[in-house]
Amino acid sequence: MLPLLSLTLATLLVGTLGTFFAGARARWVALATSILFLLEVALLFLNYSGWPGYNGSLVPGFSESESYAWIHLSWLQINYTVGVDGISLVFVLLTAILQIATVVYSWGETRRPGAYFGLVLLTCLGSFGVFVALDILLFFLFWEAVLVPMFFLIGHWGGPHRRYAALKFFVYTHVASIVMLVGLLALVFYSGATSFDFAAVYASARSLAAVPQTFLFLALFFGFGVKFPIVPFHTWLPDAHVEAPTGGSVLLAGLLLKLGGYGLIRWAVELLPSGLHTTQPLLFFIAFLSIVWGSVLSLSQRDLKRLVAYSSINHMGIVLLAIALDSSLGLIAAVLLMFAHGIVSGLLFMTSGSVHHTFGTRDIPSVGGITPTTPALSTMIMAGSLASLGLPALISFPAEFTALLATWNGLHYWVFVPLGILVVTAAFYLWMMQRLLFGPPKGIPREAHDVPWYEGAGMGILVLFTILFGILPGLLVNVIVSSPIRGWPGT
Repeated sequence: MLPLLSLTLATLLVGTLGTFFAGARARWVALATSILFLLEVALLFLNYSGWPGYNGSLVPGFSESESYAWIHLSWLQINYTVGVDGISLVFVLLTAILQIATVVYSWGETRRPGAYFGLVLLTCLGSFGVFVALDILLFFLFWEAVLVPMFFLIGHWGGPHRRYAALKFFVYTHVASIVMLVGLLALVFYSGATSFDFAAVYASARSLAAVPQTFLFLALFFGFGVKFPIVPFHTWLPDAHVEAPTGGSVLLAGLLLKLGGYGLIRWAVELLPSGLHTTQPLLFFIAFLSIVWGSVLSLSQRDLKRLVAYSSINHMGIVLLAIALDSSLGLIAAVLLMFAHGIVSGLLFMTSGSVHHTFGTRDIPSVGGITPTTPALSTMIMAGSLASLGLPALISFPAEFTALLATWNGLHYWVFVPLGILVVTAAFYLWMMQRLLFGPPKGIPREAHDVPWYEGAGMGILVLFTILFGILPGLLVNVIVSSPIRGWPGT
């Protein structure tokens, strides 16, 4: 059988190295790598015949699985083990979409293009590795590999306070990574697993008593939750988004936040069901707090990019709520929400960057009535805003509807909390569009013109997928349910 996952990793690795040394032609190497990556992901989908189910020892199976001996000690085995199921395959697709959209959108980058596009590809390489790794050490190496390129993207290509934002991002996420690693290692040792492989840990960890499961779950929840991000450890996110270059913001919101959600599902929820059940009240409290806090802060923002950043906290709070429900419908909603947020937030950060490039500011009250001057940009802003507020036929609607339905099934009238906040979300996006897009022109420079072709093309890619999966969400749902979610005990 063709080792598709290893070939895809090799494609990204060779393409990333080639981009770093390509100089002025780096964008072409990055584009070629991104196209080949997307084709390989399409081949993964075509070859995916469904979830293998559980094997004889009731351990979830994975498609395209590969395992090779790596480090063997007398009492422990560490392997290069990769594979995909319906959950990881959806995030792999998200990675491929955002990579090619970011490369196209950033086509005009002239400041050290080799380093810039190389770091973009390295971020996507690390994210892809996180989504397919099935060995704890391999997972952690890819997890840490994502931090380095994002640190340099923010620190070198960012705004005036880029060094502060990059350092804050790195400290917060690296400290959380250390806690996560300690939790994963403790999980292996306490469970008595003889390997770092997911299958070995799964077979051993689920039999742990409720008390050790709870402590281990809390350690992993903190490690993954800071990148999620959970309140009150969210303060790195707005600073990082505001100071990051547009391409960095797209990957930060579209991919890096999803690493936290994916890690929580794969390495905490699936392995420690008793820990999840015990900590449910805490997770519900943090989820509701994040939902309310993100929306309230978004209402008070003047900076367009900061508004989108705080709305991300709101949306990821709904994801955490869906995960905490401990049901198959909730987990389907969580994965679908993360995919939708990755596409829509990437689009909104692109529009924020284009507003800044075109008008020299992201201050919403300072600019207004831009539609006659920049009709294409205005269309993209409206598409992203309407998708984010949950308009039917756009990608966020089926995801949010599923999350609300799962919340009603699990918590009944508590569903009015996220439902009410979705109304607030609609309010601040409609208010933003009313001030920025319509009315008499205000604050528009004489030389202002519509977005260049490459920025429009990058945003157009994301609009295309926003509409496609909004109309045909079954294309994703049918893949998501082809995973351990199908037999989730909380159903």
